[in-house]
Amino acid sequence: MNENNRVSDEINKEKIRRALLSGPAAVTGEATVAELGHGGALTVLRKGTNHWVCVPGNENLIGQADMCLDPMGMQWMLDVMARKPKPTNATPGLIYMLNGATQRSFTDPFDTTGPAISIGPHWMILWPFDAKAAGLPTAMRDAGTLVMFAGTPYAHLHVCGSPWDGNEYHPGDQVVRSLTYARPRT
Repeated sequence: MNENNRVSDEINKEKIRRALLSGPAAVTGEATVAELGHGGALTVLRKGTNHWVCVPGNENLIGQADMCLDPMGMQWMLDVMARKPKPTNATPGLIYMLNGATQRSFTDPFDTTGPAISIGPHWMILWPFDAKAAGLPTAMRDAGTLVMFAGTPYAHLHVCGSPWDGNEYHPGDQVVRSLTYARPRT
């Protein structure tokens, strides 16, 4: 093996490693890993056996996060990339970004000039959500849930944190209530 092939293999191994960290092991273990190019072209780095695709992204570019997408999540993402007027996924989709992301806006899906916004680990349910009807916030948060891109056809439920945060219930467990303080609502 020549030096160029060895370096290329090492780069691909690192891309695969990073992509697999973006979703839960139950998803990534059998997922296809592929680079997502311009126009939605996929370059497969590792063939999988389930319907998920994990992409390594490019951590040096804003808006190029590593992620794991189910088929409807992939359709939604391709629609955003193509700047379609609205997403074409016919059923809800899921995208995991458990390594976080950096993007330009939480209000405009097509913004390419706004200041960079760092976002912690999160996952998304891609289906039209009406923030007012659901009573959910629309401001970027470091924890909890918001409707991202509210008021646009790309509005979706954005959940900060991992779905596996917190303690799992087991029969016989006791409830431990905690007290938190909040500012009064006006």
